[in-house]
Amino acid sequence: MSRLFIHVRPRPRLLAGVTALVAVSLLAACGGGSDSASPKAAVTSVKVDLSGVTLRVADQVGQTKAILEAAGVLKDAPYKIEWSDFSAAAPLLQALRANAVDIGPAGDAPTLNAIGAGAPLKIVGVTRTSARAVAVLVPKDSPIHTVADLKGKTVSPTTKGSVGHYLLLGALKEAGLRPDDVTISFLTPQAASAAFDSKQIDAWTTWDPYVALAEQKGAHIIRDGVGISSGLGFTVASDQAAGDSAKRAAIADFLARQTKAFDWSNTNKADFAALFASLTKLPEPVATVVANRRTVESPPIDDVIIKKLQETADVYTEAGVIDHRLDVAPYFVRSLTS
Repeated sequence: MSRLFIHVRPRPRLLAGVTALVAVSLLAACGGGSDSASPKAAVTSVKVDLSGVTLRVADQVGQTKAILEAAGVLKDAPYKIEWSDFSAAAPLLQALRANAVDIGPAGDAPTLNAIGAGAPLKIVGVTRTSARAVAVLVPKDSPIHTVADLKGKTVSPTTKGSVGHYLLLGALKEAGLRPDDVTISFLTPQAASAAFDSKQIDAWTTWDPYVALAEQKGAHIIRDGVGISSGLGFTVASDQAAGDSAKRAAIADFLARQTKAFDWSNTNKADFAALFASLTKLPEPVATVVANRRTVESPPIDDVIIKKLQETADVYTEAGVIDHRLDVAPYFVRSLTS
C-alpha cells in the first residue's frame, strides 16, 4: 500500500513512554459500535494500561500539534503519539479510511463527504470555531466585489466536499446564483493557491491558514463563513481505533487534553501565535491573524450537534455532492467526551 501521509517525527517530550494506568469512562462494551442512540450511555470506570499504546494522530498543517505543544498538555501522556501532517481534510480522511492513522481533525463538510462515500469512520469529538476562518477570496485589484459578481467566473472551492465547497454553495444561493452559474474547479490547496496567484481562477474559497496567507499577498475577502458555515469541526477516528478498547481509552484521554489546549489557546493568543509560527513555519504575521481569528470550543456530542450536521448533510444531498440521504447519527460516538 502506498503511504498516504507525510510522517512528522514527534518531539521526544511527546513520547512519554511511561507505564501508567489511566482511569477513563468507557462504554461497558467499549469495543462495540456507535453509542449515538443514547445521550447518556451507560459507562463504567475501567483502568487501562496505555503504556504500550501508540496513538497515530493526523493533523492539518500542524495546527493541532501546535496548540497541544504550546499548552504543554501532553507532557505526561501515558501513551506514545505518532504525528502525521496533511495539507487538507480530504487526504487525512483517506488515511483514516485506510487505517493508516487513528484519529484526526476534519471540518463538517469533508467528514460528510467521506462517510457519504462509505468510509468506515466514527466522529468521536467536536470543535466549534469562528466561521470567519473560511472565506471566499478574490485577488488583489480584482473587479469582483461581491459573490453576485462571480457569475460566469471560475472559482475553486478547494477540494470537493470541503468546508470551502460548502461555503461556496451557500454563498451562491444567498446571492441568487446556482452552482452552474460559475465554473467550479476542484483543486488541492497548493494547486488552488498557485492558480489563484497566477489568476488562472477568479476566486478561491478556502480556510485558514490559507486565507491568512492569501490576505498577506493582498487578496480580499468578499464573503466569510458567518451565517453560512456552522463552524463545526470534528475529531474523526477510524472504525478500527474506535473499536479497540486501548485505543479508545487513549482517544478519550487525548480529547480531554485537547480541550484544555483549546482553552489555553483562546486566552493566550500571542503565545500561541508565536509557537504556531515556529512549528508550522508560517510567517509570524500570518500566524497572528490565524490565532486572533480563531476561538475554539469543545462542546459535547449532543442532539443539537447531530441535528446541525444532519442539516449540512441534507444540503449536500440536495447539491448532489452526496448521492443519497445520509443519516449521520450512527456515525457519532458520544461516550468519549463529557
